[in-house]
Amino acid sequence: IQLDNRAVLDPVKNGLETAISPIATAFGRFGRDTSTSAVERELAAVKSERDQALADLAQARAGMREMEQLRLQARLQTDRPQWKMLQARVQGSDPTGQQLFLTIDRGSRDDVERGMAVIAQGPNYIGQVTAVSERSAKVMLVIDVSQTVGARLAGGADGVVYGLSRRVGWLQLRHLDRDADVQPGELVLTNDSGELRTAQVPGGLIVGRVDDSGIIRDPQADTLTVGVIPLVDYEQLQVVTVVQTDDA
Repeated sequence: IQLDNRAVLDPVKNGLETAISPIATAFGRFGRDTSTSAVERELAAVKSERDQALADLAQARAGMREMEQLRLQARLQTDRPQWKMLQARVQGSDPTGQQLFLTIDRGSRDDVERGMAVIAQGPNYIGQVTAVSERSAKVMLVIDVSQTVGARLAGGADGVVYGLSRRVGWLQLRHLDRDADVQPGELVLTNDSGELRTAQVPGGLIVGRVDDSGIIRDPQADTLTVGVIPLVDYEQLQVVTVVQTDDA
């Protein structure tokens, strides 16, 4: 209700009204002209107007998602003033579908370098820069099978997160001590200490949450494996942030 009072939802409301109005108008006209050709023309006109209204509505919703992502990133900059961060827009993803990466509109001219961590929607770690050109860069998502990152449970146990690509679960946290106290839904964070820290990736970034059904205990092994569910919808990302700080 508060959002509506501030007219934040006006683009969505207007889009719905625009989509419905042509249909009501068309039915009113049908009563005056019942020939088959006239009806077909009216239906074609209504369909065209409806499609345009739906396209406008989708664009308005995308704009609202982008505004929310920008708001979260701005708040993160306030929370971590010691970090040097660079916002970037997502230009696309792997057109072949063989790898899980994003292309962003920042490159070497913006001091983007290979290995830099990339975050989105606040302190959510989504991957690292793996290739850089003058005006763009490639960000390999942490869910790709080629990716790993040093991590830990919020409760303290150390491990390594592995990408699983499009297989069920997306991510796994491996090499945990077999006696680690793992809580369903517990946050999994990037590691900031010892040999498990990944270079250029700040500690404390959110990788995901422990999957309630993904805790694998092998009595014959010395370690524990845990499924991890990302908190980010990678397909909806429009704005991301490159962490450029040297003291990450």
